[in-house]
Amino acid sequence: MRPVPGRRPRAPPSAFRRYVLMRAALVPGQLLFVLVVLYLVIQEPVNLATQQNLGIDGFLTGFWQMVVNDFTGHWGTSTFLQYQGIPLAQLYAWMLPQSVELALFALGISAAIAYPVSLWAGWTARRGAESAVEIASLGGTLVPPFLIGTAVVTVLFFAFLAQFHDLPSGGVTPGNDWWLYYYGGNYPAWIIDTRFTQPTGMPLVDGFLHQAWNFELVTLIKTLLQASVIALVYVTIFLRQARAVVLEASQELHLTAARSRGVSEHTLLWKHTARRVLPTFLLVFALTLPAYLGTQFVVEVTFVDPGIGFLALSALTGQGTTGNGLELLEVMMFLLTVFVIVWLFATDVIVRRWDPRGSAVR
Repeated sequence: MRPVPGRRPRAPPSAFRRYVLMRAALVPGQLLFVLVVLYLVIQEPVNLATQQNLGIDGFLTGFWQMVVNDFTGHWGTSTFLQYQGIPLAQLYAWMLPQSVELALFALGISAAIAYPVSLWAGWTARRGAESAVEIASLGGTLVPPFLIGTAVVTVLFFAFLAQFHDLPSGGVTPGNDWWLYYYGGNYPAWIIDTRFTQPTGMPLVDGFLHQAWNFELVTLIKTLLQASVIALVYVTIFLRQARAVVLEASQELHLTAARSRGVSEHTLLWKHTARRVLPTFLLVFALTLPAYLGTQFVVEVTFVDPGIGFLALSALTGQGTTGNGLELLEVMMFLLTVFVIVWLFATDVIVRRWDPRGSAVR
């Protein structure tokens, strides 16, 4: 079959399967490297201080025990004063769904902004468009997310309180003042510890399931508020790399040939190029995933949101805990590492299938 002009050929099935197997073979090595680093950075200083698991045999024994605990969910109990004695696995089960729901909104807003803007900026050869992208990218790099979040909370504080009888910070769910004003301080049975919801742990989903429409409205507005701040910061990080992808694609020969046949620039951009660069956009997002996670964590802390960002700050600073937070930090780094490695692998496979010339790992 002759190749269609302007369309990238897909890799043969056998070549694609071989690539997937080779790419999957890298995952255990990546994970092993990270686990060794975690043990050396977090557990080994504790061993030296307590005179435990010293020497080669002690190192291997301690390392193996850490690996078994990480993969089996034996993560110990919480040292937080508010949640003392609760298994860390349970604490993650409460806090992780809120962070996931917030991430889905933030990524949706980011995609809705970054994809068309980067397409337009990369396609437009005007100096003004290039300068605008550079200024926006530089601004997102220089202005810390917590400053933007603090400014939003400060500006909206009184208006939000007057309209909803709640604060714009304090998490994505309504706070104590809201429950006191509308329900006399009585929490329904599906609310856990005034902050977490059942059965899914995602406040908007649970509010919909229980038909709590007042709760749903306030939670939606607070979620969109945080998600918009995350998107505002992350899009500026993403935009610089995404624009370069579009700029390179706009110079390909098949587009030049299409122009000579009279195809409009609008059609070339939104029909051909937009579809053509989508796999590369997915790859760029996978490579900037750590930057996104850092942005969301900072915003969660700024808005006092009981999510993974709150756990990360508490583990790093030891605030509100009875211990040093090292065990919590180790588990969190393990989970985040597994997530990033799996995400990169899945994205790499998708991009390779869609576009054989693009991958994060060569």
